[in-house]
Amino acid sequence: MEELRVANNRLTTVCNDYERDFKSQIAELDDEESAIMGRLDELNQKKLEIARANGDVGAADEDFIEVNAGGEIVAAKRSTLTRFRGTRMEALFSGRWDRKLQQDSRGRIFLDINPACFRAIVDYLHEVAISSEDNPPDPPRVEDEHKRILHYQLKMFGLLDRVPGEMPASNIVKSVKEVTRLHEWLGEDDADGEFSLLYCSSRRPVR
Repeated sequence: MEELRVANNRLTTVCNDYERDFKSQIAELDDEESAIMGRLDELNQKKLEIARANGDVGAADEDFIEVNAGGEIVAAKRSTLTRFRGTRMEALFSGRWDRKLQQDSRGRIFLDINPACFRAIVDYLHEVAISSEDNPPDPPRVEDEHKRILHYQLKMFGLLDRVPGEMPASNIVKSVKEVTRLHEWLGEDDADGEFSLLYCSSRRPVR
């Protein structure tokens, strides 16, 4: 009986310790959540102040925006243009900077960029908006002569890491995914073949 009593006491102590640690961790998470929510409120307040000073406080996702892209008019909902939060594309068309943006003679936002590439990006954003996660759209496509410009625009708008299958920003192959992508590109021109490793900075080369 004594051994059973001692075992029960030990079990009770262990359970109490676990419960105390659990409550402590919950309290820490609650404090972190409160801090994050506080910072989020501050960020939203700063966005509102920026909009009041430089843009349109009443900007809404359903707004229909016409953009003069290098002389060609590209129209889309604000929600489409701001699809990827935290990017320069989202900030540009959020409405917070409307008064600071260059406009054409009819009051449309003017961007001095290649219109074909910009339209390809907007079309892609629209496809993302209406596609499911299980069936995402193909990345934006343009004529071969404009591919470098498209890459530059995606980088400029902060969308490179949001577009799957986009050309690597570096000539250095860093992952199996990039090797597969290179095979696909070369295959389009019937130029695919075996790759030779010229230099490896790791003991685990890409295969």
